[in-house]
Amino acid sequence: MLGVGMKRLVDTVSAVPSKRVYQSIIADYDLNKSICELVDNGLDVWVRGGRKGAVTIKVILNEDQKTICVEDDAGGVAEKELSVIVGPGQTGSASGDEIIGFFGVGTKRAMVALAQDIKVTTRFGSGPTFRIEFDDPWIDDETTWDLPYYEVDPLPKGTTRVDLQKLRVAINEDAIDGLKLHLGATYGKFLKDGQVTIRVNNDPIGPEFFDNWAYPPNYLPHRYHGQIQADDGTVIKVEVLAGLSNESSPASGEYGVYFYGNDRLFARGLKTFDVGFTKGLAGLPHPKVSLTKIIVSLHGEAGAMPWNSSKSDISTKHPVFVALQGWLVTVVKDYATVSRAWQGEWQDQVFRHKTGKIVDIPIDDFPTAKKSYLAPAPKSRPRYGDVVTQSNAKLVKTKPWVRGLYEGVIAADLIGKQKLEQKNRIVLILLDSTLEIAFKEYLVNDSGAHYSDGQLLTMFKQRHLVQSEIKKYVNLSAATWSKIGHYYNLRCDLVHKRASAGISDKDIAAYREVVEAVLKKLYKLKFEKT
Repeated sequence: MLGVGMKRLVDTVSAVPSKRVYQSIIADYDLNKSICELVDNGLDVWVRGGRKGAVTIKVILNEDQKTICVEDDAGGVAEKELSVIVGPGQTGSASGDEIIGFFGVGTKRAMVALAQDIKVTTRFGSGPTFRIEFDDPWIDDETTWDLPYYEVDPLPKGTTRVDLQKLRVAINEDAIDGLKLHLGATYGKFLKDGQVTIRVNNDPIGPEFFDNWAYPPNYLPHRYHGQIQADDGTVIKVEVLAGLSNESSPASGEYGVYFYGNDRLFARGLKTFDVGFTKGLAGLPHPKVSLTKIIVSLHGEAGAMPWNSSKSDISTKHPVFVALQGWLVTVVKDYATVSRAWQGEWQDQVFRHKTGKIVDIPIDDFPTAKKSYLAPAPKSRPRYGDVVTQSNAKLVKTKPWVRGLYEGVIAADLIGKQKLEQKNRIVLILLDSTLEIAFKEYLVNDSGAHYSDGQLLTMFKQRHLVQSEIKKYVNLSAATWSKIGHYYNLRCDLVHKRASAGISDKDIAAYREVVEAVLKKLYKLKFEKT
């Protein structure tokens, strides 16, 4: 019996991890993530070696044989460090290295996620060449973590090669093309100066960047820079490029917030509430804010980077991200507000400003910074539909039947702005239907005469009878009636004839003008432009 506060040693328990740790992560890694982990490994060796000389990383994917080979000439792995190849949590990185790998698990997870049969061959400098081999039977064997390594025929000096067989992932042309694009974006900053070359099936990968800025006055791109110091004294250098893109790409989603850690892209086009894309801030992701682009570049110890363990997303609870978040959200919100305010006028207000200077702004302390230093956002122009609705709000209270009439014109306006090949046909039918309904509503509600359902049915079977009846109450010019007849006949041709008539933008503009004029005459509706 032990007294209160006492303890007695009983035994020890093993903290050696189960090899199931390998199998448990297979679902977390796809082809792109896995290949990037192997590329990261080569780049880290090169960086730790002082970036001396050029480095080439080759990725060979054989669709027929279902094999993958990743080879680099970055320097190789020393014999005393061979355990880092297979031991979870072991890494050759030293504190202070501005590298990519840190967790000591990425390369191992990537290899196991890709294949059941793995061979890693490496030659450190001009020394001997060693190989480590492991496969699923070894992973399934919980009795030992020991692995033999062999000296084999020499590779070229400083070369490491990973051979993967019995793949768990599918390789096809689409997957290979997607990998090429992913590598170009992920390692663009490494590829741009020519020291690093990445080849996929012998095709050189070109860099892809996202800093395609427009330079509208008062809303120029800004370069913010400073540093964040962690509680342990670790310093992370921060550079943020923010601005309006010189093109809109809402369909591809190529806008939002981008994060680089030690020159490696690890979060692309974030549009989550964590970076401000939510109601009350930048707003929810939407084409109207798709000019917003913020590029965050961080440099420092790999262990202080706010990336997740697979370097495929931001770690939102990481202290570096938390320190940056409040100010970053403000920048995102301010540029998104400008993008939204000028929607519909981007060509004139944004895209035509093709040159300019990036404004340089030092930030003394990111956690306490509050401003983006942008001018107040331009006032957004009210939408045409809102203007028309507001202009006719008083009238619709006394004549509720007019609501459908002005909304018909609003709908025609919206359809006319869509990228539809046959939009003019749709708009013509909508405008003419709106006009015909306007005639009916006038006869029923505003003429002062009574029309039975039978009379209306007979009358509206023939348009000329409707127009003759309207002429008893409303004085429209002969030119107006002539235009109404012309476009009604054009509508009938669309509906009833074998060959479809062509409807030009000029036709639509002219008929819309006629319809609006008649609605103004019949009901005093207002259609002022914004």
